[in-house]
Amino acid sequence: MADLRSSTRLVRWSREGAAAAGHGVLSARAWPAAPRRAPALFNAVNFFIADVAGGLGPFLPAWLASALHWQPERIGFVLTVGGIAGLVCNTPGGALVDRFGRPRLMIGAGSALILLGTVVLVSGRSPLFVLFGLLLTSIGGSVIGPAIAAASLAYVGQRDFPLQQGTNAAWSNAGNVTAALLIFAGAAKLGADAAVLVLGVMAAATIAALPCLARPGGETRRIGLPAAAKPEPAFKAFRHRPVLLFALTLLFFHLGNAAMLSLLGLRLAHLGHGNATQWMSACVVVAQFAMIGVALVAGAIAERYGKVPLFLFACAVLVVRGIMAAYGEAPFWLVPVEILDALGAGTLGVITPPLVADLSWGSGRTQTTLGAVMTAQGIGASLSSSLGGTLIARIGWRFAFVGLALPPIAAFVIALALLPAANHA
Repeated sequence: MADLRSSTRLVRWSREGAAAAGHGVLSARAWPAAPRRAPALFNAVNFFIADVAGGLGPFLPAWLASALHWQPERIGFVLTVGGIAGLVCNTPGGALVDRFGRPRLMIGAGSALILLGTVVLVSGRSPLFVLFGLLLTSIGGSVIGPAIAAASLAYVGQRDFPLQQGTNAAWSNAGNVTAALLIFAGAAKLGADAAVLVLGVMAAATIAALPCLARPGGETRRIGLPAAAKPEPAFKAFRHRPVLLFALTLLFFHLGNAAMLSLLGLRLAHLGHGNATQWMSACVVVAQFAMIGVALVAGAIAERYGKVPLFLFACAVLVVRGIMAAYGEAPFWLVPVEILDALGAGTLGVITPPLVADLSWGSGRTQTTLGAVMTAQGIGASLSSSLGGTLIARIGWRFAFVGLALPPIAAFVIALALLPAANHA
């Protein structure tokens, strides 16, 4: 598929300006006026899956240190291996969803693998068991995101996908807040094991809800592929210029964004301005609540005005966030800085799957492409902490945060190259 054919699917500036382009996409006049919605139970799935998809996530280091009494060096090595496994599994996970469809089954299988991996991890209590458990959770997590996206597309179609993705993200953020509060409440009695218990409950609730969820009425396998057409070879899905540009923008965005909150907490502790743990906890809760509203609004705006303009907005917000973090050293500055995080990263989380669907529509590789760009995003996030730490050591705290604002500027410039193709659509 030529780059021009991919680029013409980038962004619809309005419903009236959309065109079919001969790839099985309905014209604007044929679309119904009322937006389609996924079943209400799908919201519950997004709520429960929020805590499951990341496994133990940020609570894993605390569990390894408190339950297994591991030293930081061993913990760091295991987390690095687990992170690499997650990056490697992303693209194959998306390819599995493209190949077999059946997103409800994929969500359930991914949840079960994460639950099994966590059981192996916490019961084996040896490096080999921990690594095997992390591998299982990586495989499970790699299919959940593409499967949620595939189910959303099957329920509502390409036109209403941005609005549905906003709803998905809002319920997911609500699930994250609820899980964090439950872990906080249970930590007093259970310690680090509270995170394991909450994850198990959320996974069980997800698996229990899936059989009751209505089967999608749309196609769930090779979404966007015209009838009787053959899917592209998997390697060609990554060679289209718009896909590569978008992957680069995600890499640069998260290169500047991922480490900023942790470095803010580190600076707070280093300077001795208040209780760093309390302030960080407050920031996480504020950011998650803000992301609920951002997700709903961003989904509606993206559906009406397009995804690329919103991506440019998210990049600009991150630049402002970095500058504010550089000069706002008092603890109360953490709150507005994290609200900006909700505006930037929250917006990006909503528009990424719909924009990937536009870029790859007609190839039969929508979820494979989503896994690939998530890999690029993960690479940027993985390098972010090293970049931030190096900048702090070389040029100091203030200019380090200014330095973290530079990668999103690069993402903004690269994203501008997507606009001509969007105008052509």
